[in-house]
Amino acid sequence: MRCRLLIAVCFLAVVSLARGSFAAEPNSIGLRLVRIEPGEYLRGAADQNVIGKYHPLSTTARNRNHGISPAHPVRISKPFLIGEREVTVAQFRAFVDATNYRTTAETSGSGALKFLPNEPSGLKQFQNRPDCTWRTPGFPQTDNHPVVCISWHDAVAFCEWLSKEEGRVYRLPTEAEWEYAARAGTNTMYVGGDEPDSVYAYGNVADAALEAAHPGMVSRQRIAGLEPGNGDGFVHTAPTGSLKPNPWGLFDTHGNAWEWCSDRYTVEYYSDLTAAAQKKGSLTQPAVTVDPQGPEKTLNDQYGNWRSMRGGAWTNSPVTARCSWRGFAEAADSFCYTGFRVVTELPSADE
Repeated sequence: MRCRLLIAVCFLAVVSLARGSFAAEPNSIGLRLVRIEPGEYLRGAADQNVIGKYHPLSTTARNRNHGISPAHPVRISKPFLIGEREVTVAQFRAFVDATNYRTTAETSGSGALKFLPNEPSGLKQFQNRPDCTWRTPGFPQTDNHPVVCISWHDAVAFCEWLSKEEGRVYRLPTEAEWEYAARAGTNTMYVGGDEPDSVYAYGNVADAALEAAHPGMVSRQRIAGLEPGNGDGFVHTAPTGSLKPNPWGLFDTHGNAWEWCSDRYTVEYYSDLTAAAQKKGSLTQPAVTVDPQGPEKTLNDQYGNWRSMRGGAWTNSPVTARCSWRGFAEAADSFCYTGFRVVTELPSADE
């Protein structure tokens, strides 16, 4: 345990040297980017006991960790630019207007997964409906809200279009890039610390406002902190940038909308990486994994194209909006709580 703590402190010291800084101007659709410098950090959940200490009243199964352990050292070797905010409704509309693109939810005939508050509390409150798309997610949105009801394929198509428009590479972040930028030099469960309620300053998650509007929606996940006035105050999605940014200037890395990443998802991925790193290093100091891209293939491939998502959403209690938490879905799935942010690769001269 002492060795693990020393390793964590060392990596935190290295990562703390990196800082986010804004690119000079927003791009052609008003998307502002933050430069992230190279560095090393400890990815994943370092100590499952911490979860038990700070989430004793969460009804989310703490042992079902969705592959967020063991924690392992990761190095990001090159600087990159990442969206200051999640892609907005207005920015996605610019893509649709320019290309006449139709999303997976619009072409599938089944629509996206919609929140149905009048259904019995539980899984029945979320069902696919043909009328649920990025234009009509089932709750009010303005141009500044994060676009939702977006599949992984839709997000990739947006990035491909923007790459052609801008003459530079736009893509989805890897899980390693996403967590590195989201943590912003911190090594706690949330950027504000380990206390669950610290997330409310930074992210729009399931809170007292959602519970008051739709009783049972939050209490089935968490039975603490639901007194009137507690939380971030938003029922559904919030306009991007409504809450505090993380130390590197990124908004909504906790909550608002789940964000697609480029990686294929498998629950065994961190275990596999750690085993490979230990062969190169030692039990007390495994080798650093450099720029992991996710597995090339997984056992899940026989069932579909499963991709990772990060950050949690307005529907989730704090425990599933932690920096380390990994969500996943099939690449063609669309939900009223899933969007994305983009990464821009830097030309060599800019590094």
